Amino acid sequence: MQIDISARIDGTLEVHQLVELLFEHGGVATDDYSGHPWTLQEIKSGALNDGLRFFGFRAYHELNRE
Repeated sequence: MQIDISARIDGTLEVHQLVELLFEHGGVATDDYSGHPWTLQEIKSGALNDGLRFFGFRAYHELNRE
């Protein structure tokens, strides 16, 4: 399943809620900001991978500013 989220508004809470429902019985999610396959446990705990959290668009843009 692919879900496209606009970056015009902060939808972090809604994305986390949706992922929690979708992965209630397992699975992983990827986002546009890292190549890491995120588990629900990692998403809920706020785990970092290469300095980014799941759906970490703000941190991604901060890290990649020129």
